[in-house]
Amino acid sequence: MAFWLSITFFILILRKDLRSGVYNILLALLAPRLLLTFTAFAGVVAFLAWLGVRSEFWTSDLITPVVVWYFFGGLSLLFQAFDAKEGSQHFQGYIKGVLSGATIIEFVYASKTFGLGVELVLTPLVTFVALMAAYSRNVKEHTAVNKLTTSLLVIYISSIIFGSVYQIWTEPGQFFTKSTLKTFLLPIYLTIASTPFLYLVHCYSHIEVARIQIDQKTFLSDALKSYAKRRFILTFLLRPWLLRRATRQFHNLSVKEKKDIDMIINDLLQHERDEDNPPSYDSQMGWSPFEAREFLANEGMRAGDYHCDHTEEEWWGGLITKELDSGHFPNTVNFSYFGVKGLVTKLRLRGHFIDAFVTPETLTEFARISFVLTKQAVPEVEIDFEASILHEPEPFEIIVGETRMKFMHARFLNDKGFELTLELSRPAKA
Repeated sequence: MAFWLSITFFILILRKDLRSGVYNILLALLAPRLLLTFTAFAGVVAFLAWLGVRSEFWTSDLITPVVVWYFFGGLSLLFQAFDAKEGSQHFQGYIKGVLSGATIIEFVYASKTFGLGVELVLTPLVTFVALMAAYSRNVKEHTAVNKLTTSLLVIYISSIIFGSVYQIWTEPGQFFTKSTLKTFLLPIYLTIASTPFLYLVHCYSHIEVARIQIDQKTFLSDALKSYAKRRFILTFLLRPWLLRRATRQFHNLSVKEKKDIDMIINDLLQHERDEDNPPSYDSQMGWSPFEAREFLANEGMRAGDYHCDHTEEEWWGGLITKELDSGHFPNTVNFSYFGVKGLVTKLRLRGHFIDAFVTPETLTEFARISFVLTKQAVPEVEIDFEASILHEPEPFEIIVGETRMKFMHARFLNDKGFELTLELSRPAKA
C-alpha cells in the first residue's frame, strides 16, 4: 500500500494541473497546530511502545508494526476524534471495536500474505474492484456491475480467510507463538491506551471553536467575552457537548452582564442534572424533552438538546438528518421537536425526496421510521404507514386521546420532488 501510495503521490506532483492541489493539501496538513497535534500523538504512541518494551513483554522488533499502526490506524482515529458527536459513544466505540470478534477475523485475514510481487499486483486490482463496487452501488443502471464486483470481493476475501485458516490448521506451531500473540495484541493495546489522548484532542478542538465563536459576537465588550471564555472553558473543560451548548446560548440569548453568562452555565448544569434524573410531567400535555430526544436514537437520529430561542419563550430540539439511501443525491429524513420549557408539545418527522432518485425501498424506509416514532410517542396507535406512503401519499389527520397525528404531502416549488411530513402534537394545557 505504501508503495502504491508513493507512486500515486509522485504522479500527482508531476502533473502541473494537479501539483497546486497537492501542494495546498500538504500545506494544510503541515499547519502549525495540526503538525503539533500529529507530533504529540506520535510522542504518545512512542511512549506507549516504550512502556511495552519496559514491561519486557514487547520487543524492539515491533517498531515496524507500531509505525504502521500510527499511520494507517492511529491517524484515522485521530481524524475521527474531531467529528465525534454527542451521544454517539464515539470513544467507547474505539475500545469496543478492538475487543470485538471482528478483530480476530481481521487478524486471521491479514495473517495470510503472498510474496511482495503478488501483493503489489493484487493491491491495485482489489482496490479498483472495491471502488467499482462502491460506485455502482449508488447507480441503478449499474446494478449488474455491482453484483459482479461484490461477488468478486466476497470470493477474494473468503479465499484469503480460508487460506489463512487452512495454513493455521496445518501448521499450528508457526501461528500459535508468542510473537503472533504480541502482534495481535499490539493494535488493541495502542488503541485502548491512546483513547484518553484522542478524547483530550476532541475537547481541545471544541475549546478552539468556542473561542472563535465567542469572539464573533462583536458588539460585546472584550472584557465580557473574555469572562465568557474563561467561565465556559473552566466549567466545561472535559465536557465539550456542554461547552458547545453554552457557546450557542451565548449567541442566542441577550447577554449584557456577567450574571447572564453565569445564568447560562447554571441552566446548562441544571439541565444536565435533570437529564440524569428527569422531573415528572403530565403525559396528557406533552412529552418529556429527555425522552423525546431519544425516540429515534436507535435509528441513528438522536436529536439535538432541548433549548430556548432568543425570545426565551419557545423551545426546540436541534434538527438531526439521516440519509434514506446511498445515492449520489440521497433522499433524507430529519427529526425535530418543539414546545415550552420542560415539555415537548410537537414532534416532527420530515422526509425530502427527489423524483429522479426515489425508490420503493426509500419510501419503505421512511414509513418504517415513521412507525418507530409513532410507537415510541403513542404506543397504543397502530398505523400502516407503508400502505399510505408507497402509493400516492394521501394526507390524513387523526386524533388518539390527547395526541393529534397529521400526515402531509407537498411538492417542491420546482416540481422535481416532494416532501412528506408527520407531526404528532399534544395541547400544552395550563
